[in-house]
Amino acid sequence: MRAYLRFELRRLVRDPRLALFTVLGPVVTYVIFSGLLPAGDRLEGVTAAAALMVGLAGYGAMAGVLSVGSSVAQERAVRWLHQLRVTPLSPRRVVAVKALVGTVSGVPALVAVGIAGRLQHHVELPAGRWAALLVLMWVGTVPFALLGLAIGYGLPPQLAQPVNFLAFLGLSVLGGLLVPAAYFPDVLRHLAHALPTYRFAELGWRAAAGLAPDPTGLAVLVGWTVAFGVLAAATYRRSTAPR
Repeated sequence: MRAYLRFELRRLVRDPRLALFTVLGPVVTYVIFSGLLPAGDRLEGVTAAAALMVGLAGYGAMAGVLSVGSSVAQERAVRWLHQLRVTPLSPRRVVAVKALVGTVSGVPALVAVGIAGRLQHHVELPAGRWAALLVLMWVGTVPFALLGLAIGYGLPPQLAQPVNFLAFLGLSVLGGLLVPAAYFPDVLRHLAHALPTYRFAELGWRAAAGLAPDPTGLAVLVGWTVAFGVLAAATYRRSTAPR
């Protein structure tokens, strides 16, 4: 399993497209739009600059994590998954390694947008809060990694990429990563609170404010994680079943 993990991490590091898409986009968006925020405004318990920083860091991290699903669909097309089935690796370990590597792909965006927030708007947090913010948001990408795998294992390459993009865009917008959910009408705000994207960003907002994760938010995030995990495992078994 360790050898397979090292192999997947090396593949991740050697893919420059990932950094361009998941790091450059959210950083540029933050630099442009954070300057339009009203001075002194507060959202989600922190300054508006910090709230947007967390939202766009989560946006970039989710883009990186979900992109793993598209690569999985390509691997299915060349029957790489069937080759894995003849190795000692169990399906559970294969899914676990891919999910872990998927979460790692979200870390560069979290770091880069955090640096942009610190440099452009002097977002100042104690070192412990920066560390908690990074760790909690990294862990919070797990359900999206599993969703990406479910899409990659379940759909052919020509469908996986557009479905991945639609899931990414829909969850980002409705979950309040681009526009704060506080500005939504009541119906959409309640919907946002039920989505994993809002609860994912909430981990970061509360960490930046020095608060522990909200129990309700954690329960929602765990529920989505279990659902996407079951779906990913089922689609993996189906995609590698003998025909």
